[in-house]
Amino acid sequence: MAFPYKTILCPVHFDDNALPVLIKAAEIARHFQASVILVHVVPFALSLGEAPPPWGLEAEEKAAKAKLTALAEQTLDGLKRELLIYTGDVITGILDAQEKYQADLVVMATHGRRGLARMILGSVAAAVVRKAACPVLTIREGA
Repeated sequence: MAFPYKTILCPVHFDDNALPVLIKAAEIARHFQASVILVHVVPFALSLGEAPPPWGLEAEEKAAKAKLTALAEQTLDGLKRELLIYTGDVITGILDAQEKYQADLVVMATHGRRGLARMILGSVAAAVVRKAACPVLTIREGA
């Protein structure tokens, strides 16, 4: 882990909290003169014996790249940045990006679910906090 931060990873899911989280990541990046890596993981999981869809995921990946580009242009002006699209398990994709790009900080949204909702829906943010090799700043929805 490096301090001051040089590389900030910001996973984006394109929900209502994406823009506020990205604005906070950009603020931190400007303060430390760090680069920002935006990553979106197109969720895709196969059950045992299932075949991938014949049409592939190119359309979803292309749409995600366009959305990431628009978000970056809106919030990351003047910052060094990279846009990444992964396909597969969301948690694994985020952790792989953090490791591959040696991010010093992960800035991501959390929905703040508790109790039964969290148990049923799981928490990507909680898993990343537990498993990431660097500090993780979570920003609650509506904060």
